[in-house]
Amino acid sequence: MNVIRVTVGRGWGWIVEGWRLFAKAPGIWLLIMLIYLGISMVLSFIPFLGPLAYALLAPVLAGGMLYGAAALDRGESLEIGHLFQGFKDQDRMGPLVVLGLISLAAGALMVLVMFVFMGGGLLLGGALDYTGAVVPPESMGGVFAGFGLIAFLIVLAISFLVAMALFYGVPLVMLAGRYAWPAIQDSITACWINFLPLLVFGLIYFVLGIVAIIPFGLGFLVLGPVTAGAIYASYREVFQGQARPSINLAK
Repeated sequence: MNVIRVTVGRGWGWIVEGWRLFAKAPGIWLLIMLIYLGISMVLSFIPFLGPLAYALLAPVLAGGMLYGAAALDRGESLEIGHLFQGFKDQDRMGPLVVLGLISLAAGALMVLVMFVFMGGGLLLGGALDYTGAVVPPESMGGVFAGFGLIAFLIVLAISFLVAMALFYGVPLVMLAGRYAWPAIQDSITACWINFLPLLVFGLIYFVLGIVAIIPFGLGFLVLGPVTAGAIYASYREVFQGQARPSINLAK
């Protein structure tokens, strides 16, 4: 698919568009978020299998929210059932679950990296102690810090790669009917080309996330739908070339 390079300021424009879509049906959006969070909480209480199921199903539910945002943008009514649209459409559900599987595999890889590098530091310390080598504590501390820094950088790189793969990957599967791997490739390409507007988007979103935490986390009931709308707006502009002018949030 053709990818469009957009201006830096569109990072803010997408969030404004997300708010516009939320404001069209705030009550239904809040119910959708409550159901989504309820599903997440129920799965979190199921040992081992619950978190695995959530990782696999999260893209399916996210795809449903994007489907709802697209419906609103077309002038249709938002429905609670839109949240489960990914389950209804079997052609979409399979690739969306694959995206969840990739995310799950990336999480396992990050844990493995931490284990290998931190465990490697401990093994090195044990080996030096076994051989009787005298190593100053400051040097050993530097070795552990070095292993930790390398592990952190690798984990950070994996996290960014997964975020790039899923940011447009989910809407490409849900809204454009792409298969998982082509969607991932196009998503990474689009994120790379539009790195600066996405950076602006990420920084603003970070601030909004902090604000959402303040009222006992209740702000995420609003920020969640706004995020879905913003990601949809970004996808629509980057892949379809359809952008709306920024609007005043007070309107």
